[in-house]
Amino acid sequence: MILVRVTFQAQFGKAGEIVELLKQDPPGDVRGRILTDLSGSFDTVVLETVVDSIDEYFRQLREMFANQEMNEAMRQAYGLIASGTREFYTIEAEM
Repeated sequence: MILVRVTFQAQFGKAGEIVELLKQDPPGDVRGRILTDLSGSFDTVVLETVVDSIDEYFRQLREMFANQEMNEAMRQAYGLIASGTREFYTIEAEM
């Protein structure tokens, strides 16, 4: 299993708007969680999902961006985001 962590650095004061856009129902069977900062860089939003493989993640990503509603939501988010990163982790154990 792979944990995918996408971290968005929102424009100042815009993290809540990004959260609302991310909370829209994605197409397919995408499950995850949305986190916001309690410490560290202000206005940080993290989207975590778990997938079987990196190939599966990119298949889901293509499916999401092919969906017109999700595509429009992400277009709205572009003006709210200052920067971002994507990280992949192998899940070794759940405790």
